[in-house]
Parts: sequence; structure tokens; C-alpha cells
Amino acid sequence: MRPLNEIIVHCTATRPDWWVGTSAQVKTNEVRNWHTSKGWSDIGYHYLIDRDGTVVSGRPLERTGAHVKGHNAGTIGIALFGGHGGSASDMFEDNFTEEQDAALRKLIADLQKDHPSIFKISGHNEYSSKACPCFNVRNWMSKGGKKEVRPLVASQDRTSAAQSKTVQASVVQGASAVGGAVAAFQALNGTAQIIAMTGCVVIALLAMYILRERLKAWASGWR
Repeated sequence: MRPLNEIIVHCTATRPDWWVGTSAQVKTNEVRNWHTSKGWSDIGYHYLIDRDGTVVSGRPLERTGAHVKGHNAGTIGIALFGGHGGSASDMFEDNFTEEQDAALRKLIADLQKDHPSIFKISGHNEYSSKACPCFNVRNWMSKGGKKEVRPLVASQDRTSAAQSKTVQASVVQGASAVGGAVAAFQALNGTAQIIAMTGCVVIALLAMYILRERLKAWASGWR
């Protein structure tokens, strides 16, 4: 087996209904015809994934593929059926199905398990000006199977939770409330101090709860 270190994802740029009702193997054979008609020895991809999630083997894994110029050595090419008219900035679900999502993730996991030397997963558009595979592979990988969500605030940078206005307000409000309670506590004695101390604890817990909820909201996209 040749040394492997990277998986590169592609798309076939076919329409969603291309050859609908035809088996994944027949579609793969047609892609093979496209590639061999260019003078290639075989289909350029090692695996192809149909709209229903069916995975078909293409060029044998032990042979170097023909899918990214200058980056075929040490890589595995996987193509998703679909992507016609797509762009590099599209979300995965804009062009592909949930079945393809699950199948691609499983195939990548299986290949990495069988070949631990694979440390990088990338998209064709990282090595070319082409849109293929019509989504950002790194962003898709980071979602871990969850549907990609478009940012709620696209015009503002959200570099850290500390910059969130709602989080900042929670901290200020909580500090003010606790500070006021502590000042009142110092002016009391005996049983009154115990009651006041209990009130301080309640206020602090409430402030922590509000801060936690606003941090969760920030993580969801709100400032």
C-alpha cells in the first residue's frame, strides 16, 4: 500500500436528479467513462458517494488517483454526486443530502482507522480556484454531524465571549448586586448578618445563572 496522509473531497458537479433511479455503480461507471475519455487509465476518484448515501469504490486505493493536480501522491479522492451550479461558499446541505453527510463522515472515519497516517481532510477548492466540492470541508468537519448554521450576525466580528455586550452587562450587574449586598452586610451584626449572608449567596447564584444563560446565547450567535 502506498503511503497515505490526506483525504481530499470533491463533487461530480452533476444535478441532484441526474440519472435518478439509476444505481450508484452505473453512475460511477459513467464518471469512469468521462475520465478515461481524457486518456486517463481509470476513474480519478477512489470513492464516490451517491445521493442516497451509497458508497462505491472507484480507482483502487493502492493506486495514486487523478483528482487534484500536484496533490495526488499520498491522498485519497472522494467525490459526492451533486454540486451542479454550486459555489465554494455554499453550505453542505445546499447541494448534498443528509445521507451523503453521514456516509462521508463514516467513510472518512473508517479510512482514518485503517490508515492512522491520514491526518488531514481537505477540499478540492483549497488547492484550486474551482468551487468543488461546493462547501468548506474544514467548517463541515468541525460541525461533527450537526447541521451547519449561518451566523446570526454577519456584519460584526465575534472573536470572544468577553466582547459580548450581553455578557459584559451580566458581569457588571452581578458585581454591582453582590457589592451592594456586601456593603449592607457589613452594617449588620448577629442574626441579621446570617440572613444577609444567605441573601448574598442567593444573589451570587442568580448572577451566575444569568451569566451562564447569556454565554449560551452568545455561543448560539447573539452578541
